[in-house]
Amino acid sequence: MIRATTGGVLRNYRTNLMNSFIRDNKARETVLTQRVFNSYAEDPAAAAKAFRLRKSRMQASSQLDVCRDTWHKYQGAYACLQKVSELIDTENGSDLATLKDATLKWLNDPTGDARTQLSKVLDNLSDTIIQNMNQTYGDDFIFAGADGQNVPFEVKDVDGHKQLYYRGVPVDAAVPKVLEDGTGAAVKVDDNGNIDPAGENYLSADAELTEAPKLVQDQGGQTLMVDANGNLTHDTTGTSYLLGGTPTLTQDEFDAAKAAGEDPNSFTSYTDADGTGRFIRKSDIVSMSQDEYQEIQNNVMTDGTGQPYVLTKDGKDYYVTKNDDNVIAKADYDKSCEDVEKLDYLMKEKRFVDIGLGLQEDENGKLIESSAFNEALNGLTFLGYGLDEDGDPKNVYSIVQRLKEISESVPSGGEWTTEVYDEFHRLVGKLETAADQYKTQFTNQSAATTKLESSVGLLEDNVYNLKEQYSELEDVNMADAITSFIWAEYCYNAALKVGNSILSQSLMDYLQ
Repeated sequence: MIRATTGGVLRNYRTNLMNSFIRDNKARETVLTQRVFNSYAEDPAAAAKAFRLRKSRMQASSQLDVCRDTWHKYQGAYACLQKVSELIDTENGSDLATLKDATLKWLNDPTGDARTQLSKVLDNLSDTIIQNMNQTYGDDFIFAGADGQNVPFEVKDVDGHKQLYYRGVPVDAAVPKVLEDGTGAAVKVDDNGNIDPAGENYLSADAELTEAPKLVQDQGGQTLMVDANGNLTHDTTGTSYLLGGTPTLTQDEFDAAKAAGEDPNSFTSYTDADGTGRFIRKSDIVSMSQDEYQEIQNNVMTDGTGQPYVLTKDGKDYYVTKNDDNVIAKADYDKSCEDVEKLDYLMKEKRFVDIGLGLQEDENGKLIESSAFNEALNGLTFLGYGLDEDGDPKNVYSIVQRLKEISESVPSGGEWTTEVYDEFHRLVGKLETAADQYKTQFTNQSAATTKLESSVGLLEDNVYNLKEQYSELEDVNMADAITSFIWAEYCYNAALKVGNSILSQSLMDYLQ
């Protein structure tokens, strides 16, 4: 038999009261935090799993933010590209369609007003294209590739012509085509204007070539000349030089011609370098006057010895006609090559972002590109750059500017010649080709925008699902939690009331 004492009852009461208070406080905390547990020690297994789920959700949320931002940027790019596409569309009444359908009669307006208006239209068209390609999204330029902080396209005045630059590099840069000899080596020029293999300057592929006249020499090494009577002479009494390619006859052929009744006086003869006698019908002689020959000599480029430089190609010998415009300075050549390298680098420039594709590196620490998204948009991808095989620009802006210059080249009151008109429409054809290339790239960009939109949807679903998963682990059922709290509070209050009946009253209680 256990004897109940006042001290024992009080101790039990205090213990039970404290437990009721702890349960009431715990229930209140659960209602306030709406969480099943608030520390790792309360449920280690669930806490570890929830931690992994929260980490995955944070990563997915970051990817979603990046993907959504990239998507909005591509939507802005799409709007800009759509405007440019409408400008250069050849089927929907655009300015380009007007150029395509222009007639010679309209361009030959005698007052020149039509051509003036055409020039303005072309100038405004090119300026509007660049304005759209220089648009920004937030603080970044959309079409500046990996460098969104600096304006991508800039128009500069170069020798009175508008020239387009992309991030400081001329978009029409191309490695100059140089003249090559029969071995494929570039023909070089020294600083004195002489053709020299050790020279640092180059001859342009546009250099004019003149077939070198071949002078015939006799057995003694003398140059054969032709006098006024059509006879060959071995001294300077002749008036012109005998040229190689003149048909000759052997002794037997000459005898046969005489036997056939031809007049021997209608022939002239010489002994060639091999000692063989040659006969030539005077009527077959091909010659060149001394003045003509000297004029050619005076107008051709020479080697370091002062002799005319001979370029052998396809079995023929050529002279290179003098023309300072055909000499490409080494500095200009190197600068063009450097600009081309820069453009090629800018075209390959990329800026990858993580939109939930895996973001993984290979064994060498290099990013696997298929595991990330390249969000860089390069304006040159759409407008084009460099020169084609005809030496014409591939860039839409540059072609339009050339068309404008052609339109302005015909003076007021003048008429377009057939050559100018053909050149204008040839470039319109080039513009159509560039426009087709633009539309192809525009389609690719549109597909990328759709891909980003799809990725945004997938990431939103992923974030939602992860949130649901850890909510199931951490979040309480509020109905049960509130019920438990009310019951715990009721028990605690009841315990307090019970205390009034078992606690002894103090002297102060009696005095009251």
